[in-house]
Amino acid sequence: MTQLETIQTTVQQLRTLLNQGKIFATLPDMLGKVIDSVATESKTRVSVPRDDKTAIARIRSIQKRIKQTSDPSITDDEIAFLVAHLASTKPAVRDKGVFFLFNDLFQAEAFTNEQVKALFKRLQAPDILFSHIFEPQNDAVFLRSFAVMILSGMIYADQNRYHILSKADYLATVQNIGTYILLERDGRGYVETKGWAHAFTHIGNMLEELSQVDVLPRSEKVFLMAAVVEAWRRIETPLIFGEDHRMALYLSGITNVNQFYSETLLMCLKNWQHTLVNIRPQESYAFWVRWYNRNRLLQALTLRADLPQPITDYIQQIVDLF
Repeated sequence: MTQLETIQTTVQQLRTLLNQGKIFATLPDMLGKVIDSVATESKTRVSVPRDDKTAIARIRSIQKRIKQTSDPSITDDEIAFLVAHLASTKPAVRDKGVFFLFNDLFQAEAFTNEQVKALFKRLQAPDILFSHIFEPQNDAVFLRSFAVMILSGMIYADQNRYHILSKADYLATVQNIGTYILLERDGRGYVETKGWAHAFTHIGNMLEELSQVDVLPRSEKVFLMAAVVEAWRRIETPLIFGEDHRMALYLSGITNVNQFYSETLLMCLKNWQHTLVNIRPQESYAFWVRWYNRNRLLQALTLRADLPQPITDYIQQIVDLF
């Protein structure tokens, strides 16, 4: 069994136990152990598209065609081309090209029902969502991160336009996104000459969309909330490109939906705080990155006027410790 398969199995088991009401208070620690168990694998070559000029020309051609017809459509071959170019390290291709075009296609309702289902599944395939994820920091983060961003846009489009995806589709997505959150260790925001990676911002977008999917049981949303808090605790990349405010927006939104979500976040914060009570500052880069990532998230939460009062009160109680 591969490392990914082992972790996927553990995630499934934890989700099952949570759904059965057998774990709750221990969930943060159990998720943390999953993250801490991940072993770094040897670095391998990341394959990225190199046909920048050709790709941009094709993207523009599709954009032009979509805007000039009253019955827009896209071929399976074109979808495969766009997905492949999410891996591009050129912002003009990936960000301003493929990403913008996907948004246009969703708004134009250019996809068939079968294409929506197929694309939703394809973006969650291991060679995309978990591409080189166990390896040291690498360029595959762009493919992983933008796959998550496109998926979040698909969920919004499905909830508001398509209504194609089933409960089973969404449960499978919780499994995959939950695993992805626990595994993603590349928190880079803007990357010089390569544009935005922004994995944790895109995770925030995804979690907000999933929080509004009514067919998902409350326990699944609790699982995702706890997973992202534990991942945030352990990330060793400075989250300094607005990720804190994006995550605070998601957390304040979901905790206002139901008191149980508020209690879950409070539990996660208390568990986090408990581990810091007797900690001593360490002369290491990783320690201080994690310390100030925590500061920024708590500060972003305190700036939210809509944050439930119990959470605001608790953060104020520990203010001296961050």
